[in-house]
Amino acid sequence: MEHKILDKIRVYNKSFDEKKAQGALDLIRNSGVDTIEEHPSYVDMIDSLIPLRPDDDTLIAALLHRVYENDLVDEQIIEDVCGIGVLGILSGVRKLESLIYVENDRASQVENLRKMILVMAKDIRVILVALTCRLYKMRKLENFTHKDGIRSYSAETLNVYVPVCARLGIYTFKSKLEDLAFKYLFAEDYDDIDDQLDKLRASCHLSIAYIKERLESFLEARGIEAEISGRIKNHYSIYRKLMRKAQNSVNDLDDIFAMRIVLPAKKTDTDDEIIDHLYSVLGLVHGEWKPISRRFKDYLAVPKPNGYRSLHTVVLGIAPKDMDQPVEIQIRDVDMHREAEYGIASHWFYKESGGRSVDVHSQEELIRGLEGIRSEFDLEYDVLKEVEMNLFKDRIFVLTPRGEVKELNAEANVIDFAYCVHTDIGNKCVMAKVNGKIVPLGHELQNNDVVEIITRKDAKPRLRWLSMVKTNQAKTKIKSWFSSQNKENNVKEGRNLLNAQLERLGKAKLDQRYSVLKSYSKRALTLSQRESLIEEVGNGAKMASDIIRKVFPYKKSVIDRVVRPRRGKKFVSLSEQSLLEDQILVGGEDGLPLKIASCCKPKFRDKVVGYVTRGQSITIHKQTCTMLDSLKSERIIFADWKGAANDKRKYLVGINVKAVTRVGLMSDLTSIISDFDILIRDVSIKRARNSVSEQFFLLEFDELDVFDRLMDKIEDIKGVLKVAKDDRTKKGKA
Repeated sequence: MEHKILDKIRVYNKSFDEKKAQGALDLIRNSGVDTIEEHPSYVDMIDSLIPLRPDDDTLIAALLHRVYENDLVDEQIIEDVCGIGVLGILSGVRKLESLIYVENDRASQVENLRKMILVMAKDIRVILVALTCRLYKMRKLENFTHKDGIRSYSAETLNVYVPVCARLGIYTFKSKLEDLAFKYLFAEDYDDIDDQLDKLRASCHLSIAYIKERLESFLEARGIEAEISGRIKNHYSIYRKLMRKAQNSVNDLDDIFAMRIVLPAKKTDTDDEIIDHLYSVLGLVHGEWKPISRRFKDYLAVPKPNGYRSLHTVVLGIAPKDMDQPVEIQIRDVDMHREAEYGIASHWFYKESGGRSVDVHSQEELIRGLEGIRSEFDLEYDVLKEVEMNLFKDRIFVLTPRGEVKELNAEANVIDFAYCVHTDIGNKCVMAKVNGKIVPLGHELQNNDVVEIITRKDAKPRLRWLSMVKTNQAKTKIKSWFSSQNKENNVKEGRNLLNAQLERLGKAKLDQRYSVLKSYSKRALTLSQRESLIEEVGNGAKMASDIIRKVFPYKKSVIDRVVRPRRGKKFVSLSEQSLLEDQILVGGEDGLPLKIASCCKPKFRDKVVGYVTRGQSITIHKQTCTMLDSLKSERIIFADWKGAANDKRKYLVGINVKAVTRVGLMSDLTSIISDFDILIRDVSIKRARNSVSEQFFLLEFDELDVFDRLMDKIEDIKGVLKVAKDDRTKKGKA
């Protein structure tokens, strides 16, 4: 048994202190009561701890816990043989296990959590050993003879230890502990769910195996290396979901199991994390199987408070046809997966002196975990004083008059605090009292300050606050307020700009529901999304012309007719659909799915090549396009134009100009058109009442790129009231 333990540690860490570990095993053997062979708990402890990547002292403390707990080895001997670090961990675990827990007594629960927070801040290794011991004891709890003791121990596990596991992100411990506690606290419910799962388990495993094979084949065919696995959710998780949805049967749930796609972790040359490949796989999955959009969760962009990061999506059509149901798929890299299973402890770097971490990322995650526990259970502030002294030097903790603790960046001021309390408090704050004294809004706060914000109903934020606040939260909320105040004007301006573009193309103006924008850029927009789009046009974030081009095919909206010269005739009319893409042969073939590259925008008679995209469409580039250097050469194929080199295409567009009649108007109009090197094919003038006339021009364009610029220039001519596309040539002659 001893050799088995040492071998396990040696595989995990070849440089561990074997002498110290052997000394610990000798203390166990010589304790006089237990032998290692009689207690498999020693191996179980090591198996549970190793995935958390502990240091030597943590492993040795776990080995010695049983004999230390029963006072079978003197503390001085432990310190002499194994060091003060091991003794400190054991002492901390003993203090935690000596806490008195009273079921249904919130004060007891809160007090225990207070002490656990302090222990974690001083040395997280104590918590890791305590959790490991708690897991082992919960597995052996059925050996207890006192039923009340079993219930109380299980309640303490569920109400104190499980939240700590959750906040530290150690989900392997969390799920095991809560299932064991659930089993003893709610035996009938546990047995009911267990029976239901027994009946479902065979079909679930078949589904998991089927989906796993499909995902593996799908990704392998695309050259993607990934590890695919599936899991059935634990009993307590299913129980809580049934309670939340007021359901009784596991069959009513559509997410009993979840699939995981674990990809290799990637880094830049400067060791920065790369996550693009995770989103790429997500895109491939969504392209192959239909996603349920409301079930998508991006924990990469917004991690959970405990640092958990992953992409979650739910898709249809991937399960076997006879048991088709929505399937949850989680996508992450190996580092994220390890952290998802074992939390921040999985990358905690230890020093021999007290286990203090030197890793900033780990500190920040621990801070979030501790603060999450504190806020969730409404703990008082004083428990964090010692924590702050050691770990939170770049943060301050400030209290409301009611004693609620708010965490802020160092150097934060009264305005930051006001927005941290509530958005409305920030928007309406006019002054503050700090420790009973009135201070200006820019007053810098310190640890332990008690801050009372004074508000006024008619108060509002000031733009200069943006340069005063120190937290991103406050800046975002201030900007949001100003944006909301300008929304009505932005929407109005956006409507005007879009209507002008629609009118220019001879389209109907926006109605009350902005129906013309229902289908935008190949996706359906809600009314709220349409209004947001219009607001972006109004505030200058988007161009009205760009929006309209994504709603209406631009060339088809502008062109009246496409013509080209032929023998014996000046022009022959072509179909509207006979546009640039239709005149290209790729590999000698036509009718292929083509699009013109936006990077180099090749024109008729330019020397071109084709590039086969991942979606199996073909993008046409100029042969001189600089983007070709970054593309895969094996995907570049020959492309050329149809017909003779002199078969130059022309675009006929009619425009109508409404203007106040004046001397020189026609001269100005024709001069602008001539400046753009555009041929006027036909002109007609209609004089109206009130000195307003309408001029119709049939224009011949070589390229349509200049259409919008021409319209803008004409609108700027003195006296011009309106200029718009005129479709009369479709019914008349060219």
